[in-house]
Amino acid sequence: MRWFVSLLLGLGLFTVARSEGEAKDLFLFGMFDQGNSPAAARKDPAYQGLLPACEMAMEQINNRSDILPGYNLKIPNVQFTGGRAVAVYHLIITMFHEPTMIMVLGPGGAVVDLIAETAPIFNLIQLTYSTYSPALSDRKTYPFLFKTIQTDNVHNPARVALLQHFGWDKVATIQDTDDRFTTIASNLNELLGEANITVQASGGFGKDVTTQLSQLENLKAVDARIVIALMAPQQCRKLLCWVYNNGMYGSRYLWIFNGALKENWWKPRKSETLDCTAEEIDQAMEYSIFTEPSFFADEGEQGIAGYSSPNHYWKAHVDYARLNYGATEAKSTVYVPLAFDAVYAAALALNASAAELPRGRELENWSYEDSSMRSVFFRNMEKTNFLGVSGPVRFDKTGDRLGRIIIKQIQDGKAVEVGKFHAYEKKMIWSDTTPLRWKGGQPPVDEVRKITREIRVSDGLFYTMVSLAGLGMIFCLLFLAFNFKFREKRVIKMSSPRLNNALILGCIFAYLAIILFGLTENVAESNQAFYMCKARVWIMVVGFTLAFGSMFSKTWRVYALFRHTKVEKKVIKDFHLFAMVGSFLLMDVLFLMLWEVLDPITVRRESFPPEEDPNRNDVLYLPELRRCASDYLMYWLGIIYASKGILILFGIFLAWETRKVQIPELNDSKQIGLCVYNVMIMSAVGVPIINLLDSQQLDISFAVLSVCIIVCTSTTLALVFVPKIWQGLRHGFEIQRSGKFLTRKGSSGTVTNACDDHISCKKEIIQLKNQINVLNKEIMDIRKRKESKGDRNGPSMSQAIVISADRLSVNGSSTSNHTKSTAGSTRSLPLKDIQNDIEMHVIKETST
Repeated sequence: MRWFVSLLLGLGLFTVARSEGEAKDLFLFGMFDQGNSPAAARKDPAYQGLLPACEMAMEQINNRSDILPGYNLKIPNVQFTGGRAVAVYHLIITMFHEPTMIMVLGPGGAVVDLIAETAPIFNLIQLTYSTYSPALSDRKTYPFLFKTIQTDNVHNPARVALLQHFGWDKVATIQDTDDRFTTIASNLNELLGEANITVQASGGFGKDVTTQLSQLENLKAVDARIVIALMAPQQCRKLLCWVYNNGMYGSRYLWIFNGALKENWWKPRKSETLDCTAEEIDQAMEYSIFTEPSFFADEGEQGIAGYSSPNHYWKAHVDYARLNYGATEAKSTVYVPLAFDAVYAAALALNASAAELPRGRELENWSYEDSSMRSVFFRNMEKTNFLGVSGPVRFDKTGDRLGRIIIKQIQDGKAVEVGKFHAYEKKMIWSDTTPLRWKGGQPPVDEVRKITREIRVSDGLFYTMVSLAGLGMIFCLLFLAFNFKFREKRVIKMSSPRLNNALILGCIFAYLAIILFGLTENVAESNQAFYMCKARVWIMVVGFTLAFGSMFSKTWRVYALFRHTKVEKKVIKDFHLFAMVGSFLLMDVLFLMLWEVLDPITVRRESFPPEEDPNRNDVLYLPELRRCASDYLMYWLGIIYASKGILILFGIFLAWETRKVQIPELNDSKQIGLCVYNVMIMSAVGVPIINLLDSQQLDISFAVLSVCIIVCTSTTLALVFVPKIWQGLRHGFEIQRSGKFLTRKGSSGTVTNACDDHISCKKEIIQLKNQINVLNKEIMDIRKRKESKGDRNGPSMSQAIVISADRLSVNGSSTSNHTKSTAGSTRSLPLKDIQNDIEMHVIKETST
């Protein structure tokens, strides 16, 4: 009843005052926590700073004609001492005493939430200036609370804008388990999701060491590069110590902290026991970023109060506090400009509300039961927009101030301002004087760009070997043309030109295999590589068989003809040799077809351990090798190596057995022997090296393979064709008179048959032929006489005298006059003299 009477008395006084034209008072309930005792009030920073700031703002407003004309703002001298319960007590007591409070200003710290829950009972709008807690943004619990300080949640848009500015779309978060930080993290994760930024990991960094290590190891496991840490300074220092010990700092990492208002908050305190030194923490903290609320407008911005710079405002505030309160430490709290702007925000909201109130209702008619007038106040408070001494003052739907967030970076151990985030415009402004700096000269990345790098044959090596193979193929074509053009010449004809053509074709295949080996590793499309994998195996196997099978078959013919000192009648034509080569090819084709059916070759990709780029911190190369492989590749290759090894051993055997046979124009036995030895040596060296090399050493493997093929193939071509070309250029392609023609080194020594000149050779051949005919006729006569006489008791076998020519020559060399009689049969090998078309019979001795 008393308060009701007081209210009526107050209304009466307001009516009298209005009739006299005097300014009416509007009271803001200023709540300032004075500390532990009233005696300390005059020395308390809040008393020296906050209250003078509010009164100075009110004095300016009361002297202005454009804000609340006809009204005076006042703050009753209601400071309190104590905690939360005392604050609520003062609020309630004040509500039941004169004068009527139109809004609540303050308090700060841990008291504001309880006041914010109580003030709505009296329809009071509350403005606070010193509380960061994001929990106060809950409109259901705190419906009429506005903050002139940026709460922790307001920092989150700045963090998101920072990530977007550098294109970081992956980030990890770690936060203290305190409710304040879990609320910030929850809001941050929501904003990150809206911005399409992936949260790699998010966990709590509590007091338990085991839990801390578990969360930190999780960051390491996901390879987090950009980490936002939301925690108190003491916890941050523990985290930084772990960061240093695990090497998660430097040019590849960025840590974003929520920061603190205390200077050098990241430096260890003497009372703390950490696993690293202060210097090590400074090293881990270097180039990290943290955010702070902005407490002043930018230099040169003149706000509603008329101050053109922070220093201009501070000078006026210090002078006012010293003059009116005798304050000696007016700068002791950073919340002073926020309290100053809170008064202006209340005055501007009330000023706008006064213009909206219907006629007959004035601000002085306000009462705690008037919810409709409170709705007008609330609506105009939400519309508040002015430039204060702390910067732009605007509120969002939760009552949070949309001011400016300072972005700071640690540079050379000091925190410097590198930019500001304008929350209302959602715009980042970077500093021109102190730009961002990064270790290595470039910002880190949210994750290492994993670039698949195919291991390929280097271009220089590839083009070199392909060029050599191409040059070899050109020589093959030249040799083929030479062999075809002079195929009727005796020197070429007697060395089996058809088999030489097959040899050349095999060499072309070998050169082509080199190109295919290089292209398989370097082509872009996998389907092309798939077909090349199959083609190169077929071409290599068939080429080897054609080239060296042809050589070995020619050597076998020489071996078959001269494997004994005695000579039997044996005709070995090119057809037989092609049949031998064809059988080798048939076995190859059957084997390759069986391989294709049972275990087809496919293109497979083999991955290797990642490699970091030494010049860039944002690239991690993933080496990948494209290989031609099958499930049992080594077994199939083993069979190929074994079969071709047997073929080489066969060639070595033939070359050894015919090493004493010297028939330069009839065969290439000596050259073929050299080729076989060359192939054996290169295979013995090359194959083990290729199989022992690491898969990644593709250049070395390709180089060894190419060199082996080129050396073997080129040597073979040179040994087979160069002597023939050289002889043709020097002496022509006919067989020369001089020198030995048919020579065989047997066990009985070297037997040489030579003719003195061409005419004498022809005469001797005719004479020998006539003698042979006469002797054969006599033999036939003897047989007939014996049969007619019926001599049954005679010798069991007829005796025949035959002329045996151990060596005959048709190039003008002399022939031996030795003749030998033997029992047995005679076999002849026809040879054709190019000039006289004389058929010669080489009668070779054979055992009975």
